Amino acid sequence: MLNSASLERRSALELAVVAGGPVVVTAAGATGMPQDVEGRVANASAMVEAALAAGIDIADIYVDPLIFPISVDGAFGSHALDAIRMLRERFGPDIHVTGGMSNVSFGIPGRKLINEAFLRMAIDAGADSGIVDPVATDLEQVRSVDVDRGAYALARDAILGVDVSCRAFLRAYRAGEFAQYGVVPPARRVA
Repeated sequence: MLNSASLERRSALELAVVAGGPVVVTAAGATGMPQDVEGRVANASAMVEAALAAGIDIADIYVDPLIFPISVDGAFGSHALDAIRMLRERFGPDIHVTGGMSNVSFGIPGRKLINEAFLRMAIDAGADSGIVDPVATDLEQVRSVDVDRGAYALARDAILGVDVSCRAFLRAYRAGEFAQYGVVPPARRVA
């Protein structure tokens, strides 16, 4: 699998054709990263169209809408999920939708809950693959996650930007409310 072709590196598609294998096309722009849903979908769509025009079969295309940390911008979770939905609608069931799923939680403690909730939401939005930590991610657990209950609802709100700056999520984490999920803050130092 070739990773990754983007508007910045369209020539990577030529290598994918020669190699004859699957290719990841990303939503990266010609001069930078998209900052909204529309940019992600436009850039990724242009790359999918370029891959198809180069003769790459749609079943060999993995489109990455780019998943950025919600610790940087609270809208990034929604942007990624909306882009996944829109790309799935635009290109149908044969294309693959992927991405670095754990990028969403970078910089936030209690990443396990954020990652599991996001992965569940990404699957529901249309993702069918992803880069995940196979040790930290129990896919059976992810399949049973209910993002409308308990700690996962807090994670969902952080992902969707409803919980501004992840404040409620972080308060619950610091209070030890996620212990039943195996997410415990480090012991506080005693001076």
